[in-house]
Amino acid sequence: MIALRESAKLTLLLIVFTAVGAAQPSLAQDRIARIHERYVFADMHAHPSRFHRANVPRITAEEIARYRRGTMDIMVSTISTDAIYSGNYVKRDGTQVPRGQHRPRPGEPFAFTLDRLERILKTIEDGDAVLASDPASVLAARREGHVALLPAMEGADGLDGKIENLRELHRRGLRLVQLVHFRANELGHIQTYPYSPGGLTAFGEEVVQECNRLGIIIDLAHANTETIMHVLRLSAHPPIFSHTGVRALHEGDRYLTDDEIRAIAAKGGVVGIWPNGSDLPHVNDMVRHIDHVKHLVGVDHVGIGSDLRGMGRYSEGFGEEADFHAIATALLEKGYSDEEVGKIMGGNFFRVWQQVTNSR
Repeated sequence: MIALRESAKLTLLLIVFTAVGAAQPSLAQDRIARIHERYVFADMHAHPSRFHRANVPRITAEEIARYRRGTMDIMVSTISTDAIYSGNYVKRDGTQVPRGQHRPRPGEPFAFTLDRLERILKTIEDGDAVLASDPASVLAARREGHVALLPAMEGADGLDGKIENLRELHRRGLRLVQLVHFRANELGHIQTYPYSPGGLTAFGEEVVQECNRLGIIIDLAHANTETIMHVLRLSAHPPIFSHTGVRALHEGDRYLTDDEIRAIAAKGGVVGIWPNGSDLPHVNDMVRHIDHVKHLVGVDHVGIGSDLRGMGRYSEGFGEEADFHAIATALLEKGYSDEEVGKIMGGNFFRVWQQVTNSR
């Protein structure tokens, strides 16, 4: 009888612990939902469905659904416009352009950019998302449960060195410009090999000033230190550095030094931490990098940039399914407040966009 009673107690304890364990994710989801009621959630850098390189007519409905599940309001949909120079993309006729050095004819970089932009706009035309034309449009979209796509350039190579092309892209919906990507271009210099010294070119300065005039967000990602500092001196608006980590925790060209982070924060900007599974194996490693930025310059200057479908491996927890709630949950488990989580998950980015838009 004693053995039976002990067995029954053990069974009851197992049931209780199982119930408590099952309740934890639900409690976290409820809390995230409450946070989302107060803050716009934003992915500051993504290539959903690999629309930037693959021969897809639009961003897939499945990809949009992932962002809805993550209660993400803004998906910065980024065209890698330097692909026309580096290859590794597929044309609309199915032709594979191999990776390597290519020398496009004048007009081709801009045409490539327009072609990829059409894929974002087709997603919107089909009714699966809305255009993030301004902050108010995002607030309207989220009231209806829609994801807002914010068209962006990764590397302004697609401008073909012509400021009028920036104006035309803005007219069609472009709202964010990352000045450089994997090549030193007509605007500035990069932080990765092949290294080259220098900051903004004369055209780069013109683009920064025109972005300020038009209300386009400037993204410093991939820029070397001189280009970063040049933009910070010249721009009237706060920039972002959309997808990176901190070099104090991981040594690598794509990571920011503490001095660079301080300089971006001093301008009012935001640094986006990425779920790069090769360097940050788990979402808890993302939190370590977020925590570093928070303690260095304050929670108002850190966000999330997933680089979804632009990397080969993603941090465990986030994964191929792009589980943004896993990041929020990890922050809550670390002891972050609701306000801090809301700012990191997109509130900080949205604040910068509002400043850029209102200060035109």
